[in-house]
Order: sequence, then structure tokens, then C-alpha cells
Amino acid sequence: HMSRLQAHDLKLLYRRFARFVCNPVTGQLLRLPDFDGAEKTLTDGMGLLTQAYGASGPPKRYAAAQLTEVDGGQRFLLRRFSSETGDWDERVLPSPMPPRRRMHMVHEVLDYGGRLWWVDVSWGAICVDPFSDRPELCPVELPAHSMLPDQLDENEMRQLIKHRHMGVSAGRLLYAEVDPLHIRSFTLDDDSRRWTLQHQVSVDLLPNGGNAKEMPLVAAVDPLDTNLLHLNVDRVNFSIDMSRKRMIESTAIPTDMSPPSESATTSYLPCVLPSFLRSSPIPGKKSVTKNKTLADVLVRLDRHHAK
Repeated sequence: HMSRLQAHDLKLLYRRFARFVCNPVTGQLLRLPDFDGAEKTLTDGMGLLTQAYGASGPPKRYAAAQLTEVDGGQRFLLRRFSSETGDWDERVLPSPMPPRRRMHMVHEVLDYGGRLWWVDVSWGAICVDPFSDRPELCPVELPAHSMLPDQLDENEMRQLIKHRHMGVSAGRLLYAEVDPLHIRSFTLDDDSRRWTLQHQVSVDLLPNGGNAKEMPLVAAVDPLDTNLLHLNVDRVNFSIDMSRKRMIESTAIPTDMSPPSESATTSYLPCVLPSFLRSSPIPGKKSVTKNKTLADVLVRLDRHHAK
């Protein structure tokens, strides 16, 4: 929340950030404890991984993790929160990045294959098992032609991420990219950690695709079908079937919403909600903090702003 004091034309702002685990079906919220300086900064690079009872049951525990560069990018600080202990711990790990390469963590953190994945769309991803007693950062490079040889600055990365995206689709890790001529998707082989080109179609497949003001933007990787990809062109979202090389749906963006081209990232967040979430409380130590619902928090915020 943000508190504001005003005297004449001067303003004193105090911002405080909190991090919550949320059950999106029941609305239950669990606030994570703060770590050093966390309440004063809003940073990218935090993800959540759960482990279930059996192959597909409700979660029995979870780990939240944040990855940040330290020592000028030579090492990474991995902060981990365990639902079993209710505490954060810290590990400083060597960087697996290419020499003199820095990590841009604008992309959302992915949960795949029992690991959390931090993505840099200019070269690849770093993954780690946050439950491991000996966590190790493992690099996975992009397809060879997609690897950019030089370091990009922040503005260049924020443009690049609009045309490149990684996500989980039908239980596989999928990478999609758009250039002025083509739309491509790749899937990762879990054993070799190499990418295979799955589909390549022409940008002209989209209405005005080749004549649009900007290249199509990658809106989302479909979570259930590796053949589907969701794109955005000139305030219209398109769903295309890459295998059949045809558009299957289009939806205009409401006029009261900012166009994706003006956002920090153009991607939507795919969400598949298993049925057991309706009867599954967030696991963890009951002494960590009192569980609240999303409605409780919103009511409290409304009262705060009304004062």
C-alpha cells in the first residue's frame, strides 16, 4: 500500500510492498514474511513451485524463490521460502551465464519439470529446484539462431520480450518468437536440453500481418495445446493454429484498455485451475501469519484509502 502526506505543494510518499500466496479459486491469501529490504522494493524474478500428494493431487508444500544478480553479475543470490519451515534462507551461487553476460528478468518466472525457470529472451533460461538441499543453477540456451551475441540494454530488452515468449504448454516447455516474416515455435527436449522447431508460419497468415504498423506481439503460449499460439496486432488478439496454418479466433481489445505495445510486457498469464483447489487450503505452518481471503484484504484497503 502507499501512504501520502501533503502540505501545500509538497508530497511525502511512503511505499510498502507485500508478497502473498493466493488460492485463486477460494480467494485465500497467505502473506509471506518480509526479507531484508523486500517491503521497500518491488522486483521481478520471484516464482512459486508446489509439490503434491501423488502425481496430481492437492499441494502438500510449496517454495517461493527469488533470484537476483550480485557481485556485478558474477554470482546469483537465491532466496527461498519454505512453507514447511515458514522461513526464508539465502544461497549465493555461481552464475551459469555466458562470460560478461547479464541476466534480464522481465519475463515471468515459470514452473516446469519440478523446477523454477528464470527467462532471458535474448539468450535462454536458468532453472533450479528450490526444494533441493544443494540447489544448482542450470542454464538452457535458446535455439542457436535466436541467441543474440551482444548484451542488450533495458529498453532493447523490453522491446524484444514483446516478440519472444516462453511458457508451459501441454506439459512441455515451449518457446515462441516473431520476426518481420515468420512466427515460430519450439519445444524443449527434457533429456538433451535442446530445442526442436515445431512450427513455422508466415506473418501474412494474420489479417494485415505483413502490413501492420508493428510486428505481431506474442500474447500467450496456450497452456493446453502446443499447436496454438496467441498473438496481438494493432489492438486485436488473434489465436492461430500453427499446425493447420490458420487463424481460429480474433478478439478486439476494449477501448478503455491500454494497447499491449504500451505495456512493459505484452503477455497474458495462462491459468489452468485444477478442481481440487476448491477444497485445498494453502499448506504451511499455521503460525506464520493469519490466513485471509482476497475479499478481506480488499475491504481493508478500501477502508485505508477512505481515511
